Amino acid sequence: MSLFQESSQQPTGRAVLLSIKPKYADLIIAGSKTVELRRSWPSNDVGVMIIYSSAPVQRLTGIALVKEIKECDFDTLWVISQAHGGGVTQEELKEYIGKKKQSYGVMLGRVIPAEILVDPKPLFPNFTPPQGFMYLSPLDYQRVTIAMFPSGIDL
Repeated sequence: MSLFQESSQQPTGRAVLLSIKPKYADLIIAGSKTVELRRSWPSNDVGVMIIYSSAPVQRLTGIALVKEIKECDFDTLWVISQAHGGGVTQEELKEYIGKKKQSYGVMLGRVIPAEILVDPKPLFPNFTPPQGFMYLSPLDYQRVTIAMFPSGIDL
């Protein structure tokens, strides 16, 4: 069931705006990183990520469809990272995950670079980049996709 009944262009599941360091956001947009590594993840009902490339870029740079969420221990996450272009060394991943017993490999499907890199501040009053993610309402998602893809987007 789609949570985005307002538009026929919405993917199934919820949408999140995800803060990602520019180095990793660029790898995702380029298609060489097909997994997003996370210490925590909101839920399994997320179907699409709006990529927010954090400082110094501070722009919405693309959309990635979520294929699958893999909850796993560090060793499994490292294997997933290696197989899917995680973009980190084993030491960097260890430092990031810390003492967490479970972490997440967000397996990405189709990635669509934004036509226009969008400053989110005009779209969201009092915008503060999320520490991890923020859920988007169907109307917020629609405003974001219209701003990023003025020619339209076919997911």
